[in-house]
Amino acid sequence: MDQSSIKTATGKPKPAFMEHRWGQRMPCRARARLSAGAVMGAGRLRNVSSSGALIETALDLPVHTQVELVVLGNESATRAVEVSASVVRVERDGIGVEWCETPGGSICALIGCTTRCAR
Repeated sequence: MDQSSIKTATGKPKPAFMEHRWGQRMPCRARARLSAGAVMGAGRLRNVSSSGALIETALDLPVHTQVELVVLGNESATRAVEVSASVVRVERDGIGVEWCETPGGSICALIGCTTRCAR
């Protein structure tokens, strides 16, 4: 059966890959610093969930790379948060990561963002 013909309960096409997300994705524009061994650089979270994030970055990090993130937040953030993650997906303009330890609460609340990021 052609994957494009499979629909979800809402009638939307089902993705060809298996989703492993534990929580709902929330749009995010938080800035972040990433480091993986000697490789360091900047990034911006595109979306977050309780299980991970999609991060726009120019860094070339392969799947299974352990990454340390310092999430700096958006303009309303009151503090930075350090979190460990593992690269689970590589895209043209960034990476998908899964938190090594699920943060308690939302990333937004942890970094003290008082306003939600716009899409």
